[in-house]
Amino acid sequence: MNEKVTPAQRLIAGEANLVIDAPEKSFDVLNPQEKMFAESLVSITEAYGKFDEDGEGVWAGYSPPSKNDVKDIGVKCANCVMWEGGTTCKIIALPVEAEAKCRLAVIPDGIVQKSK
Repeated sequence: MNEKVTPAQRLIAGEANLVIDAPEKSFDVLNPQEKMFAESLVSITEAYGKFDEDGEGVWAGYSPPSKNDVKDIGVKCANCVMWEGGTTCKIIALPVEAEAKCRLAVIPDGIVQKSK
């Protein structure tokens, strides 16, 4: 049987690393549906500007770390491929924090763990 091993499976198996604080994260660690979602979000921001930039358009739903009750299972900006490190996001105009979250997060398979 010749099964194709995805980047996410390699990551889970410890055969690959995901660099969390890298300025340029690759969308290659995403499954095809996630990758298309991420590319679509970037295309929208290229056409209309970053989310929450002018208070109009699509609301990103950004929550600071103090209001992120799922950061312990991996739902946080630092694990999202849109996070560029520091306080910069590819798609959100607001300053973001590593332990915060938004409703547009694109986190590779295997990063988020089920809560206990």
